[in-house]
Amino acid sequence: MTSDASKSPERVLGLPGERRAAPQSDDSVAEGLRGFGPLGVLAILVILFAGNYPFVPLSAILVLVWVWRSRTPWRDIGYVWPRSWTRTLAVGIAFGIAFKFLMKAIVMPLLGAPPINQAFHYLAGNRAALPAAIYAMIVVAGFGEETLFRGYMFERFGKLLDPVYGPRH
Repeated sequence: MTSDASKSPERVLGLPGERRAAPQSDDSVAEGLRGFGPLGVLAILVILFAGNYPFVPLSAILVLVWVWRSRTPWRDIGYVWPRSWTRTLAVGIAFGIAFKFLMKAIVMPLLGAPPINQAFHYLAGNRAALPAAIYAMIVVAGFGEETLFRGYMFERFGKLLDPVYGPRH
């Protein structure tokens, strides 16, 4: 017999911030993708070398397929809902403004850098190039690179180095 306490939401979902191991299954392909055997190493190489062709974050899409097929929890690659969207956006905008001010007013003059970044100056007043630039910033860099490197590669390195540094708390 099972008790009602064992079926509580905290018991099923885990506590906030708690790291849970990937679910055990009889699926050898999912286990192979999560491991560092031939299938796992092949998946890493395919994902890393897929790249962004042209303006399509193929590597990030393959990471999402890997997460689904390997049955890895989305939390492990950093896909979590914020507690408050409003607070998250407000803090992000405030830090962005503060960082921009710090760089423009203090760091760049100290390093002797010009006040205008010539590499992106073509965007000033060029409305035709703006959609492609915004797409590249949000989809290719924001989604593509962050999913690949911050999500997937950090997860893989964490699993690879786990025996060296011990389990995370």
